[in-house]
Amino acid sequence: MCGIAGIVRYGAPPDDARVARMQRALAHRGPDGSGLERLGAACLAHTRLALVDLAGGRQPMRTRDGRYTITYNGEVYNHGELRAELRERFDFASACDTEVVLAAYVTWGEAALARLNGMFAFFVWDAERERGFAARDRLGVKPFAYTFSDGELAFASEAKALVGPRPRAHAESILEYLSAPCFSGVEHSMFDGIDYLQPGSLLRVSRDGLELERWWDWPLDARDGGGDHAAELRARVESAVARSLRADVPVGLYLSGGLDSTLIAAVAARESRPRAFTVEFEDQGAFDYARSTIVVSDDRPFAALAAESLAVERELCLVPRAGLARDLAALAHINDALPAWEQELAQHHLAAAAARHVKAVLVGDAADETHWGYHFLLDDQATRDPAGILRRFGGVPIRREVLADPRAHFAAKYRALMAAGGARWDTPPERRRATTYLIVKRWLPRLLHNGDIHAMARSLEARVPFADVELLAAAERVPPEIGLRDGVEKWALREAARGLVPEPIRARKKSALPKDQRAQACWQQAARAALDESPLVRAFVDAAAVRALCDPARALDEAERAALFRVAALGHWAAHYEVVA
Repeated sequence: MCGIAGIVRYGAPPDDARVARMQRALAHRGPDGSGLERLGAACLAHTRLALVDLAGGRQPMRTRDGRYTITYNGEVYNHGELRAELRERFDFASACDTEVVLAAYVTWGEAALARLNGMFAFFVWDAERERGFAARDRLGVKPFAYTFSDGELAFASEAKALVGPRPRAHAESILEYLSAPCFSGVEHSMFDGIDYLQPGSLLRVSRDGLELERWWDWPLDARDGGGDHAAELRARVESAVARSLRADVPVGLYLSGGLDSTLIAAVAARESRPRAFTVEFEDQGAFDYARSTIVVSDDRPFAALAAESLAVERELCLVPRAGLARDLAALAHINDALPAWEQELAQHHLAAAAARHVKAVLVGDAADETHWGYHFLLDDQATRDPAGILRRFGGVPIRREVLADPRAHFAAKYRALMAAGGARWDTPPERRRATTYLIVKRWLPRLLHNGDIHAMARSLEARVPFADVELLAAAERVPPEIGLRDGVEKWALREAARGLVPEPIRARKKSALPKDQRAQACWQQAARAALDESPLVRAFVDAAAVRALCDPARALDEAERAALFRVAALGHWAAHYEVVA
């Protein structure tokens, strides 16, 4: 896990000092080493978090003939198998996966991407042809932000490394964040002019300009090949977790007591003795889960049961309410795509606790999104149109003169995205497939971005076994009739976990990471301050409607508390980056 950055500029040398500043902005992603290479029309930089081949693997890395240079972020877990296949042609000097990824690209070109099983974002410069190539993994676990203007490409692992003085906000992205936070910050960054290379996409740059192309997409037309889905999923989960544990440093895991994290822990505990980390908010046992949309039960007893049953050493990370205001400001500085969920506070504290003991953690992300894990997929209204999902989670009131009907605007945008992918809405199974396509294209990349950026802020690698290529292929073949059998979300994966995890956890209904249900006063105070102090906030939100939510005498529901959290986060973000409307 690392930070990558670079500039390609034809006709004049790239600004090396600017690349060096970008590199320094990514120092938290790679405290173990750094490198910067000037290559004619290109200048590439790297910051390294060493997990494999600690002594070797310095980047940017060149081929022996000097033609190709790579700056690479990620972990390709099958690099050993690829190394064996490529050994006849290459005399490998290190044991790291970077050298293998570079050799694979030199050997197979763009076709190498389909052979890589892992998470990655990288850029390769071909000095002979003066061309650059970048690619991002299937689901977008690893980030790649870029700008392209006047023939110059600049890229970095985080948008904040590309931000200049007093950047402008990207209005559409800010509106999406306020109206549809779960799908926001994926298509475009919150900063005007800074884009994201999309998951499963590649980029080519040359004197002729920039080309973008998708090399992988979630298949809407995947067919059930028959057989025992649960048995196949179990085998794939076991191999995925085993691959994700490969490292030359200790690897831990997050343990919420949910199905996904406990299944990972159960398999990992057979391979090693990973240290586990669980987050708990103040008064968590007294929260009202009956009126919560996505946090529907208390993690604490389930996490304790998992740790005891699996004999896993576990550290409990307590989040005090007194520090929430300070934590929110930190979140908005760290997450340059803006904090979308209150649960990011849990990620923030989990990463801090884990980083004191390990350099990598296994996380359960991507399981719900790829294994029919959301109960609203069974709701015909929620799957009939994206507006149904947006209605469930609510949004921040927007000024009518800025956007009269945000829900309709973004629902139309998502429906067009789904239709472009081949979605149909004629039958319930087709609607469930279409909704899952949207979730994989927008919800999941946002979730993975949050996981990456909060972990890397602590120089911690978040590994995602459920993004394993072989496991994804098995998940694609599970039809909605089996994935949601008997009205049970994630039915096939639950069957795969039978006997591996304690039965109360295997049968537990999906519950998101916890958040502080008693943070109302904190979010009200922070939102009032954002309205008073931030011109950017006032440019977008309906100030009168938000101030009404800030009335201390008003009891807020979950969606209203979340709206104030996002207003406050927007204010902190705008102030920290000096963003103008």
